[in-house]
Amino acid sequence: MENIFLTDTDYEDLVGQTENLVRKVDDLPYPKVKDDVHELMQNFDMVHREALTRLFKEILINYPALHSKMQADKSVHLLFGLYDLFLSEVQNDTKSITAVSHQNGTSQYPLWIPVGTLAALKENTTYKYCEDNENILLCKSGGEIYAVKNCCGNTALPLDGAAIDQGYLICPWHGCAYRLTDGVLESNPFVKLKKYPTQVSDNGEIRLGINII
Repeated sequence: MENIFLTDTDYEDLVGQTENLVRKVDDLPYPKVKDDVHELMQNFDMVHREALTRLFKEILINYPALHSKMQADKSVHLLFGLYDLFLSEVQNDTKSITAVSHQNGTSQYPLWIPVGTLAALKENTTYKYCEDNENILLCKSGGEIYAVKNCCGNTALPLDGAAIDQGYLICPWHGCAYRLTDGVLESNPFVKLKKYPTQVSDNGEIRLGINII
């Protein structure tokens, strides 16, 4: 059997070729074909994102030594990085936080969780974060950090991967826009995303509030 292992350079080339092919989808001449391909890619993305996120959190909690080895592996780091899972600034202290929070099941105590630094997060970018059975999306826009529930309205469709445009979070499924400052849906002021409080210290450290009344 042919060796399945690639060099780091070959792996980077493969990723680059894949990205180029994905970009070519927008040039397809038939709208229905283009829409179907986009939906197919979204489905593939969700299949991989869900499994990799579960795997990554399990490793962080139970196999911290393996986590360090994974960071040193270029191809593994790149794969997890595609889903923002290797942002150590975002996933920092997951093991100790989870151990405290889940000793007796889901914690209902107020928690202020360190989730990185403002400088480390990219502008107009979203970061998925899970804690205490809460699926949260961290968003940086205009130099500010926002945290909202990671689902569109009352659906189960996640918002990670959504675009941020002029202070609005654009749902990748429906195209609807949520104002990050208050979570309100632009087209319907009676619909809003659940927001989570955040604090930024003088040195730029971000803390996320869970179960804060």
